[in-house]
Amino acid sequence: MHFASPFSLLKDEFLLRTCGCDVTLCLDMGSFHLWIAHFLFSFRARQILISNGQQTLGVALLWGIASYLIRPDKKTLSISGDGGFLFSAMELETAVRLKLNLVHMVWIDGVYNMVAVQEQAKYQRTAGVDFGPVDVVKYAEAFGAKGLMIESPDRIATTLRKAFETPGPVLVGIHVDYSDNHKIFEQMHQHLLD
Repeated sequence: MHFASPFSLLKDEFLLRTCGCDVTLCLDMGSFHLWIAHFLFSFRARQILISNGQQTLGVALLWGIASYLIRPDKKTLSISGDGGFLFSAMELETAVRLKLNLVHMVWIDGVYNMVAVQEQAKYQRTAGVDFGPVDVVKYAEAFGAKGLMIESPDRIATTLRKAFETPGPVLVGIHVDYSDNHKIFEQMHQHLLD
């Protein structure tokens, strides 16, 4: 299994082109949110739905569903971490039942990472932030959706392209290495770490 850095996901041309065209991007809260907010640009009003620090863990899939219901002729990409996904993952049933064409991407690391970074900085240890593996492919299939796994960073574009070409809801998982998170946290939120 290969792990992608958040930056490798954002520098991928397909993801940037996808968000540069007529796609609504719905973002959950979590460590990935900091990377996307810092490096991904939008030039169209209401293209990126982002709670901007309001601690709305689990909202991305729900916003993705709403986005598609409001604009069914447009593409929707929602993104969450595995922890945030688990907060509202049962709503995949709604997307399947309504036959919604949306793609939900899950960045997988097995940790409530944003909480872990803050705990480590403040207490020099973490507690209660790790959880077991999340198999988004099997989860998707259990609900009648399509599940895809990005096996290595060089497969990001082809996997996302396949996801957008697949009718109905699609879950896309990718294992992410957040070992550089502290750097972006220090740049943006040093006052929170003191």
